[in-house]
Amino acid sequence: MKPIVMLLTLAMTMNLAQAAMAAPAGNEASVLVKTEALRSQTMAETLTVYGTVMPATGATENLSFPRPVRILRLLVAPGQVVRHDEPLLELVTEATATAAYRQAESAEIFARGELKRVEDLAAQQLATQSQVALARKSLQDAQATLAAQEKLGAGLHEQTVKAPFDALVVAISVQQGDRLQPGASIMQLAKSGALRALLGVEPEDASRVRTGMPIQLASVFTTGEMVNAKVSKVFGAINAHTRLVDVEALLQGQADGLLSGMQVRGLIDLGGRKCWVVSRSAVLQDGHGAYLFQVRDGHAKRVEVTVGVENGDTVAVTGSGLDSRLKVVVLGNYELQDGMIVREAGK
Repeated sequence: MKPIVMLLTLAMTMNLAQAAMAAPAGNEASVLVKTEALRSQTMAETLTVYGTVMPATGATENLSFPRPVRILRLLVAPGQVVRHDEPLLELVTEATATAAYRQAESAEIFARGELKRVEDLAAQQLATQSQVALARKSLQDAQATLAAQEKLGAGLHEQTVKAPFDALVVAISVQQGDRLQPGASIMQLAKSGALRALLGVEPEDASRVRTGMPIQLASVFTTGEMVNAKVSKVFGAINAHTRLVDVEALLQGQADGLLSGMQVRGLIDLGGRKCWVVSRSAVLQDGHGAYLFQVRDGHAKRVEVTVGVENGDTVAVTGSGLDSRLKVVVLGNYELQDGMIVREAGK
């Protein structure tokens, strides 16, 4: 009997195995998901940069004098805004320059009198025309020397210097009582309203920035209204201090709220680019990076992606495994693993 029992047991085991193999796939685990189509869309790209506001190139002037002077009083301070003709400082011409002016003045008076004397002698035929011409030449030379001294301002003893235009006092390089040689800088003035921003761009992004691109600027410390600007220069080297590529932006119109020296945040409009987009909820993250699931023949397919531009609830994605013909899972994807069976909502 035992052999018969063993044969019956073996037969039953084989039948159970065949039945298990023939069981319907519906017994496998599946996840209910919501899907959407992979869309192609033009996304506006912006680049966030940071930098400092400063006077525009060519908008600054150094205040100096072509004669030796001594500073009597400073009437302004660095950072102060001054109006046209507002007093900046008081100074006095050094004695050496004053003496040169007095000497030129005396030489002109003497040459004028000498010409008159020679002309009178010539009228009495006691001097030649050559002597008259020589006296006239001496007067002309003396007049030229005196005019040069007057142009240097050597004839002015004490002088109140006024602002040549509406300006910002950028820097003052002297103190009261200082004696200055001709041409030495006293202070630097920047024309009011002429501002630029020097911004730092990551080296890998520098090639995407072009002259003329619009930028919106705002102080990093406030959420105030943005100020419009445009890229005026893209430098071709990395700044040794910031390790970034410098980009210059000229402010357009009124720079309300922005002052020289202020730290600002800028948004550079890089224009639009066509790309694949999905809902933000479709993109997941793990230790390997960003990924999403597409549905192929009722199964979840994991696709590694790189996230690009974000616009509200829509994000741009790129990845070699993306298939434009397959739908993307936007809900239920947290429960999925690669190859799992999925049931799409509404089907």
